[in-house]
Amino acid sequence: MMQSTRMTMTKLLLALACAGVLVGLAAADEEEVSMTVDEVVELIEPFGDGCTPKPLREHIVEMVLNKEDAKHESKCFRHCMLEQFELMPEGQLQFNEDKTVEMVNMMFPDREADGRRIVKTCNEQHKAEKDKCEAAHGIAMCMLREMRSSGFKIPDIKE
Repeated sequence: MMQSTRMTMTKLLLALACAGVLVGLAAADEEEVSMTVDEVVELIEPFGDGCTPKPLREHIVEMVLNKEDAKHESKCFRHCMLEQFELMPEGQLQFNEDKTVEMVNMMFPDREADGRRIVKTCNEQHKAEKDKCEAAHGIAMCMLREMRSSGFKIPDIKE
């Protein structure tokens, strides 16, 4: 059971990482399990195999660390992952509200209304963006800022 919970939480971690909301893994008993940037990068690297352009390690690190001024390749990797997790459907320039809120609710079950408001706000703020990589990155960074300012407990990730 613990292994199944850990695998589910790892998938959630990866999805939230690409959404810009990287949070620590939590076990079923709510005991926090921390991961290093290198460990998260190693988990995420295989998802880059199907991405164009294929990300270098430095691009994955930038995404994991939520660098606001990330390189375009890092932003494109975020978009590629969001597409893989169906949080930003192919051909779309905004996050899928329902799927994104569902992911957020897995870690913050009592904050659905806030999560929905944040996704709507960030999608709206970036609706004029025409570049899929810039849109993915902009919305993710907006969500991270909005969640922190709304009191979501999201730790800073250190190098």
